[in-house]
Amino acid sequence: MTDAALGDLDRPTREQLADLPPTASLVYLELYAADGPRTLRQLTYRMARPETSIHRALRQLHDEGLVSCDPRHTDPPSSEWSVDG
Repeated sequence: MTDAALGDLDRPTREQLADLPPTASLVYLELYAADGPRTLRQLTYRMARPETSIHRALRQLHDEGLVSCDPRHTDPPSSEWSVDG
């Protein structure tokens, strides 16, 4: 999956992630270590987790202001997710 670890993150981010489910932390670390934005499908494939779990984690991270979502104008349309900041 990812080479990033929670210890690589700043303290406020670690504290925010501590209040979220473990899948949200894993998704955040995957995006943090990525070389660019990722779609839900890419994250699901890379992390080998159910799409519903990844989607729920992305929404929780978005609600916390830790990740952002940009629409991608493809057919079918999808969104790209990335770490804020």
